[in-house]
Amino acid sequence: RVVFAGPLPVRGNAVYIDHGLGVFTGYDHLSRITVQPGQEVRAGDPIGAVGATGLVTGPHLHWEVAVGGYFVNGLLWLSPEERSP
Repeated sequence: RVVFAGPLPVRGNAVYIDHGLGVFTGYDHLSRITVQPGQEVRAGDPIGAVGATGLVTGPHLHWEVAVGGYFVNGLLWLSPEERSP
């Protein structure tokens, strides 16, 4: 469920998703946001587009994972196939 979708001073246009059980993901610096707070999303649903909003030097996606209020290494939450470039 989308818990936040909007602009932030440093992270620019951002979307935060609550996956349940204290797991949240954030997607920052988006050029546009295509979801609303409260919206249910599934893996693969578009939530926005990569951009260069906020404090950045160029377009990219800042992806973050928090568990129980602590930021963790998001790569550990992906399957081996998803970790491959």
